[in-house]
Amino acid sequence: MDYINNELVDITFIDNTMVIAYNNNETETLTLGKETYEKMYKEWLVEQPPFISDIYKNNMNNIILASIHNNQKCVADLDGFFVAENKEEVINFLKYMRTRDLTQEKLKWNKPLYELYNKAIVEE
Repeated sequence: MDYINNELVDITFIDNTMVIAYNNNETETLTLGKETYEKMYKEWLVEQPPFISDIYKNNMNNIILASIHNNQKCVADLDGFFVAENKEEVINFLKYMRTRDLTQEKLKWNKPLYELYNKAIVEE
């Protein structure tokens, strides 16, 4: 979650940690568990909560529930997601979350009803 201006290039899982390598030859080590999920929540989801069209909505909800309610099932689900066997999907998730911007998506959903249904308002 550091080096936001650099591209994530690889992830290695060692014991209970995730080591993220960036294209500036820096690495970041995150200990998997509630503390890291809380950091993810604060960094990515406080200002932009899950949106109806988010592709990783389930992971986002798990992060929120693990952080706010200490939901152990959600912690376990996240621990099961962040594993070496799921490396490519973890990379995709982290890249998505690091670049996620809902500005345009929100505009689609915040249109007046007449625009959504292509109906003009009839003046009387």
